[in-house]
Amino acid sequence: MKQRRWAALAAAGLCAVMLAGGCSSLTGSYSGAVQEKKEKVLRVGSDLNYPPFEYKADGKVTGFDMELIAAVADRMGAKLEVEDITFGDLISAVKDNKVDAVISGMEGTDARAKDLTFCDPYIEKAGYSILKNAGDDSIRGWEDLSGKVVGTQAGTRHTELSVDFGAERVQAFDEKENVIRALKDGRVEAAVLDTPVAAYYAKQDSALAVAGEPKLSAHGLVIAVKKGNTELQKEINGALKSLRDDGTYDKLYKNWFGGAQ
Repeated sequence: MKQRRWAALAAAGLCAVMLAGGCSSLTGSYSGAVQEKKEKVLRVGSDLNYPPFEYKADGKVTGFDMELIAAVADRMGAKLEVEDITFGDLISAVKDNKVDAVISGMEGTDARAKDLTFCDPYIEKAGYSILKNAGDDSIRGWEDLSGKVVGTQAGTRHTELSVDFGAERVQAFDEKENVIRALKDGRVEAAVLDTPVAAYYAKQDSALAVAGEPKLSAHGLVIAVKKGNTELQKEINGALKSLRDDGTYDKLYKNWFGGAQ
């Protein structure tokens, strides 16, 4: 995966991103600012430990999701503030009005739709892959998860998928880095991750490898807002459509993933 900065996009949005140190430092609700005709600030929650979607490098926020949401905020005429939130706490952060929206490689599942309102998918179909230790020939595909101890990140679809393929035990961790550490330490025999994430770690570390073919989901990756906040949903959808229509989205996707979606 290419991790080049796209200069035009960075100039338009990413360079203006503020990483908030805690919820109390966020300046206010986007919807409230619109109603009061104040400066629009889009407060976004994301788990900034999920390359290549979102992560911190050299003290800066980067990743496909982060460049995309910066461009979205720019099209909305809003200042972007990003709050680093553990994935399992993202839904409650939106429900409690700590953030206006979340973007974090989140799949728009039916279960999450009970608590959130989804914007249009920015990646049409999510994919899942198995990450293993490179020398382990006992895991060649999904059926080989049967009877194995599998690591996943808490709050993701990966846990359910591991159980579906017969994992003897699933160990869920709050942080993805702990999943990778457990795999390398031998505490789990395989890990199930989003396909781009598994590919990223296999590329970064020759001791790791992707096993078998990805599994595709019927659901896409989405930006999500508070349940019922259709006004913000429409604004984000309009920005996403604008980015797709003028080719900005395709350039961004190609820069990070090396081809068209």
